[in-house]
Amino acid sequence: MMLMRAVFIDRDGTITQEGDGLFYRYDQIKISRNAAEAIKILNKSFLVIMITNQPVVARGLCSEEDVMEINSRVAKELEKQWARIDGVYFCPHHPEQHADVPEHARKYRIACECRKPKIGMIEQAAKDFSIEVGRSFFIGDQSTDMETAKNAGCVSVLVKTGLKGEDGKYKAEPNYVCDDILDAANLIDSIKDISAVILAGGRGERMGPLTDKVPKPMLPLKGRPILEHQISLLKRHGITEILVCGHYLFEKIKGHFGDGSRFGVHMTYVDDGPAPLGSGGALKNAGKFIKSGDFLVFNGDVATNINVSKLIRFHLERKSMTTPVLRNTDHPLDSDIVEMDNNNMITRFIGRGQEEIRTAITGIFMLNRDFLNIMPDGKSSLEKDGISNAIRTGKVYGYLSGDYFKDIGTPERYRKVEKEFPV
Repeated sequence: MMLMRAVFIDRDGTITQEGDGLFYRYDQIKISRNAAEAIKILNKSFLVIMITNQPVVARGLCSEEDVMEINSRVAKELEKQWARIDGVYFCPHHPEQHADVPEHARKYRIACECRKPKIGMIEQAAKDFSIEVGRSFFIGDQSTDMETAKNAGCVSVLVKTGLKGEDGKYKAEPNYVCDDILDAANLIDSIKDISAVILAGGRGERMGPLTDKVPKPMLPLKGRPILEHQISLLKRHGITEILVCGHYLFEKIKGHFGDGSRFGVHMTYVDDGPAPLGSGGALKNAGKFIKSGDFLVFNGDVATNINVSKLIRFHLERKSMTTPVLRNTDHPLDSDIVEMDNNNMITRFIGRGQEEIRTAITGIFMLNRDFLNIMPDGKSSLEKDGISNAIRTGKVYGYLSGDYFKDIGTPERYRKVEKEFPV
């Protein structure tokens, strides 16, 4: 059975405008100006599910039937503008007990499994609609919504309407922050098909006997292969279509990950062939298997905790063809160095062998498919050949990050990463 993708959306402050006090009558509600347009965008590719806490029932202000009627009228009002809500779930409970709670409402004063940030409503929706939650999104205006998304394994989008995430209840950091529900819908529409390519074909000759029987990306780091850490990171940011390029001991990688379903992703494998292709050649060779217009590239030997969502937003906002992730390096002599102007546009590829400039490529990139057209055939370097060619287009921007990056190119670096890698 094919699973569906969904966008779960909070009601008050997201679909409707936040007001003073609690909503317990329809005439208190005003649908946000951009809600219908946003939902129509999402309807093209996703189920749209409203998920809302409604403690007004537990406070005795209205009944469950009243809430259902309000939700139904919201959905019908949106439908008049051709925007479809596929499902609605609400929690009527509140865990606190108070003496002034009316008798008829006391049965709702319980600690339940449906009240956000618990995920009972999402689990029920997933069961009812056959939703693949790990490939779905959650839009809301509160930290409670972001915590719910985190608990469920969704990609979280905070909107700066309603409470703007300033309720202060939870510390969950959203994957994305948007101005309103329309901005969120446009973002989700632009990133929904982004995939990732992991270049895992290197022999790792400098690693000595460590890679005699294990490919470098499968070396253990904090009890898991480095490649598994990368895939988990991508999955947390909603990237679930992953293509792995390799050759050396490639069966070790395929045997561990299989089709990726055990890790909540879908994995495809492309063999580089017996002759070394280099990072650029391996990417070019895999081009026909890359389906998305924009995609991520990770070198398989990079240990990182990069905020992938911020990188994607940076790349898309600049309409960049090529966005290498950069860092300030302490070893510029053996790093691929670039120059960048005040607008983050990369103006020159310097390469290795100097110490004055320290802005280094990390081995992580966000690329547009047009990049594949400027890569030479045969063996090449993604950094040296690809970036140099791309700079001529004026569409190369550097994403300078302070996140953790360390390649494990030598036994010394590998031991250092094993000690300091932030899990």
